Amino acid sequence: MPNAIESQIKNRISEFVAELDLLVRKSTLEALQGVLANGAAPARRGPGRPAGKRGPGRPRGRSSANLEEATAKIVSHVQANDGQGIGAIAEATGVDLKTAKKAAIALLASGGLKKSGQKRGTVYHVGSGKPASKAKRAKGRKKA
Repeated sequence: MPNAIESQIKNRISEFVAELDLLVRKSTLEALQGVLANGAAPARRGPGRPAGKRGPGRPRGRSSANLEEATAKIVSHVQANDGQGIGAIAEATGVDLKTAKKAAIALLASGGLKKSGQKRGTVYHVGSGKPASKAKRAKGRKKA
């Protein structure tokens, strides 16, 4: 009895596979006939981009007004909340992270902010007002 059931199952599977094969072939044939009937040639790209046209690329940058507004927000926030990272500052002020980083770099250069820590551990403090010095001394060396 089990052999009879197994053979019935195998027969049904092979019939199903044959029917699927037939449907796939029919669908492919119809698709090809549709393409050939329209006489549509495949799309062809030219030799290159037309002169004078600029493709999609990076945005031009932020306006200085946005950066100035962001610097003002960041300075006031750091005065009230000393020792936070740039992510927390950006979130608290509502400034997007990219703009906040650019504003922080500008503030560090102008002396509006100071930083301590390294990499992900960097936190920001209110600056002295003096621009940051460009030359850093090596550890252990004294000024002559």
